[in-house]
Amino acid sequence: MTFLHAYRDAYRGSIAFLVACPLLALIPVAFELLQHVAEVRIGMYDSIAAAKATEHHPVRMAFGMAKVLSLILPGYWVTRFLAFGDRRRAAAADKPAVLLFAGVIGFHLVVAAVQLFVLPRSIGVTLAAFAVGQVIGCLLPAWSVAAALGNPRIGPLTSSRIMARQLPWTFAFLLLTILPLMVPHYALGAAALLVGRAWLWPVLVADALLVGLLSAVMIAGSYVAALRAARRHGRDLRPAGAAAVSPPPSSAYGI
Repeated sequence: MTFLHAYRDAYRGSIAFLVACPLLALIPVAFELLQHVAEVRIGMYDSIAAAKATEHHPVRMAFGMAKVLSLILPGYWVTRFLAFGDRRRAAAADKPAVLLFAGVIGFHLVVAAVQLFVLPRSIGVTLAAFAVGQVIGCLLPAWSVAAALGNPRIGPLTSSRIMARQLPWTFAFLLLTILPLMVPHYALGAAALLVGRAWLWPVLVADALLVGLLSAVMIAGSYVAALRAARRHGRDLRPAGAAAVSPPPSSAYGI
């Protein structure tokens, strides 16, 4: 799998999910809108000075945790859709998979809570936390994918061993996958401070919709990276006895 093929699969797969499962795709959008409502209520978009003053407001931090959950939770549905190519199986509450993926959610929520509420907010600590977070994000995709598919044999340590040799490739791939969406995401955040009240909510709604796409692309990118690393490591991400995982052909969804 070349870099360009992987990149194409991540975007085609994410768009296929958005088309096939629009209600599930709207969950991150709804949480992003809720955070924007809270931000407007605390006056974050009143001015640049207000934005700086309320950046770490307790209400915003609380909704930030909810947003983290909304970005992690779709990993269950998106991963299963990409693996099975079936929206019913994607949304099915497969008990072993649900329990395993709950562990993934719990881990990432703890990491996010430490970053948001425990670590000092100095520049050095923030940069160090970002670097550590990126490494963790590149080492655990195999665990996330296996958990969503109901495979208990691949946990965090096994995932790290699978992904470790592909760490530079995975880092570059995941970064370049989300970059085309992160740039307008931050641009819309800046625009919300400058457009005035008349255009504030159109900008915030556009940003929330963009986050819905960004969430699917992030998860699809991790799925593709995990699948690539697992194949090179000679591992199967599905439970024992299941057919091998592969990206569904995009032609099946008319993309």
